[in-house]
Amino acid sequence: MLGLEYLSTLPINHRDTSLDHQSAPIIPLMASSSQSPARDQRLDFWRGLCLVDMLLVHLYYQNVQFGDFLGKLLGEYTRFAAGGFIFVSGLSIGVIFLPRALDENRRAKTYKSLLRRSFYILAVNYLSAMVLVLMAILVPQNGSDAAYMVRGSFIHPLVLLRNIFLLKEGGDLLPFYVMMIAISPLLLAGVRRRLGWLSILIASVALFVWGLWHPWVLALAQHDKFPPVLWQTIFVAGFLLGYAWPKYNALTNKSKLVIAAVSWVFVSALFVMEYSYQWGMPQLSFNVSFMKVPLSTAEGFRYLCIIIAIITTTDLLWPMISDTSASAFVQTLGRKSLPVYVLHLWVVQILGALALAWPWMGAWQILFAGFSLLILWLFALILDISKSPRQNRSSLASMVQRVFRCDPVTGPAR
Repeated sequence: MLGLEYLSTLPINHRDTSLDHQSAPIIPLMASSSQSPARDQRLDFWRGLCLVDMLLVHLYYQNVQFGDFLGKLLGEYTRFAAGGFIFVSGLSIGVIFLPRALDENRRAKTYKSLLRRSFYILAVNYLSAMVLVLMAILVPQNGSDAAYMVRGSFIHPLVLLRNIFLLKEGGDLLPFYVMMIAISPLLLAGVRRRLGWLSILIASVALFVWGLWHPWVLALAQHDKFPPVLWQTIFVAGFLLGYAWPKYNALTNKSKLVIAAVSWVFVSALFVMEYSYQWGMPQLSFNVSFMKVPLSTAEGFRYLCIIIAIITTTDLLWPMISDTSASAFVQTLGRKSLPVYVLHLWVVQILGALALAWPWMGAWQILFAGFSLLILWLFALILDISKSPRQNRSSLASMVQRVFRCDPVTGPAR
């Protein structure tokens, strides 16, 4: 899921050279037939941040004990991954594919590649769902639905398999991305028209407002987490920022600082509205509801504010953080966001069962978070190495040393 690994190559003429700082990638970003020599590493970084937050939130809700303070902090107060990942996916479509769609010689190929990608994500979803259901049956957690349905003879396994292929089981985030990537050619065609961006914005907001009363229209499985009529607005907002990306990159640092400051003010105000009652303060929500399922207006606005705040703030800090090991670590996750997302689902399932089996660890179960991050990073690193040209591959040891700012080991990978 994705802010998807394929959304990571940025044409040179669509970047601001003032932000063209090369971070210290964990593997050399050498040009190949499948990769443009120019790559906006900020997109990788933002996708990676969303994956890290997503992992922490999912571990928290899978009964991994973080302690009272860290549990609330990481699992509720600072969560942004769901909206952030969807927003950055839309942003990547606008940044990467719009310049190609504007070129008549590349337009048809661009549209076809997006449609092919949506079918590829669908296939990945089937694989992910079948593995998740199998894991839920073999390693049940809190009487999981899949285990109950099969073991309790509530539903025949073949019927469960049919529901997976009808996208009624196995989660709905990847199917949501299938929809959004499939309609991306229409969005790209729309913004090529005069005031097309405005028409798309109005249509998206109108669909969201209508969806507040009819949230499950177009939803593949009712009462799942990402009804398309509501969450499409966040994707479209990211896409429209991608459309305006050259103008954003042309802003002065002062203007970006103003955007970041205003966004953080809104984030802070919404935070107080949502959580003030937990500290003995008066309830300051003013009858505004914060709901993720189905997505409420206030919750959707909170997601937009926090991801814009994160994007603008880290963009301002990019000259200082782009060359750090932490940035390289996060970018490695972001470059392979689709397979890393799928693997994180399986890792969370296993560690959630382990947390229930080892309650004696208490809040020390937070160590599971570090362990799972390491697993995901190593997985992404291996994919990175395997995709790089053979003559440019470095050994795994040299890559690990490079991350921790050590001298690399010389010699090609074997």
